[in-house]
Amino acid sequence: MFRNPLLPAIALVLAVALPASAADDCSWLDDGATRYLTGNCTTDATLFIPDGVTLDGQGFVITAVDPDNGHFIGPVLTNAGTEAHVTNLEIQGAFTENTCDGGADRLRGIMFEGASGSITHVTVIGINQGPSGCQEGNAIEVRNAPFDGTHPNTQEVTIEHATILDYQKTGLVCNGDVDCTVRLNDIGASATQDDLAANSIQFGYGAAGEIWNNAIDGNQWKGTSDWAATAILIYLADAGLDVSNNRIGGNSDIGIYVLADDGLFTNNKVFDEGADHPNSGYDYGIGNWGAGNVLQLNKVRGFEIPIDGEEGDHNIVIPSPGN
Repeated sequence: MFRNPLLPAIALVLAVALPASAADDCSWLDDGATRYLTGNCTTDATLFIPDGVTLDGQGFVITAVDPDNGHFIGPVLTNAGTEAHVTNLEIQGAFTENTCDGGADRLRGIMFEGASGSITHVTVIGINQGPSGCQEGNAIEVRNAPFDGTHPNTQEVTIEHATILDYQKTGLVCNGDVDCTVRLNDIGASATQDDLAANSIQFGYGAAGEIWNNAIDGNQWKGTSDWAATAILIYLADAGLDVSNNRIGGNSDIGIYVLADDGLFTNNKVFDEGADHPNSGYDYGIGNWGAGNVLQLNKVRGFEIPIDGEEGDHNIVIPSPGN
């Protein structure tokens, strides 16, 4: 049924980029257009990928820590030019300082700003500041201006075979004039659901592309203000976004939140597990609050409202176990 005079309030990610050079003990081996990490290492500031270079972590771990007499600012790893690639790398956050930053100083794990490329076979864990309501702490973020839905210089980025755990605000973000292919990733829940409304995946402000074949745990907002947390948040994304064949589990306020038009949402399993927090005011499987979206062959289970908005065709509501 459609009963949507007031949409659930969601908290979005919209920020900017680029801090300073790092104090680190990382060692690298350059071979043509590939830079190899040669061992586990630690950094207390941002590391940069040279333009056009593939950073191959060779399975090693970069641990990001707060600097002496301060806190970590900006992304752990980011691009220095208009093309970058990252593969075979693990990034772990080990932060103890809870200080809110805005704009370029917001905490991220891997960020591509105004660049095309790929992020594959990476693990990003612990991009959080402990119990924190700061609107930052995105494990992977891809962004490119403008953020008004126009596409003068679209950047294309593929994110595949990533494992994302224990982030703060968002697991994977694509914002602005970007075309993101997000496939075959495993994205867990936020580590700070008591303190902010988190989203496992966010596509916003004109972002285009596809979200296919991912395993995603959703989020609950456990605070008292009127917000909603999600597994997939689609907010003013580009027309034609394809969200298909994803497996959503965990416990979401809203499994798939759609405030965008003309997208395809097909064959997703949107399951809710466990008791809702007493403060949670929302329990929607799919909120279809745009126009012209195609919903079909989705399976929804465990939500008070399986589908809100235009329900589409051939979707299945599965009774919860024990009902």
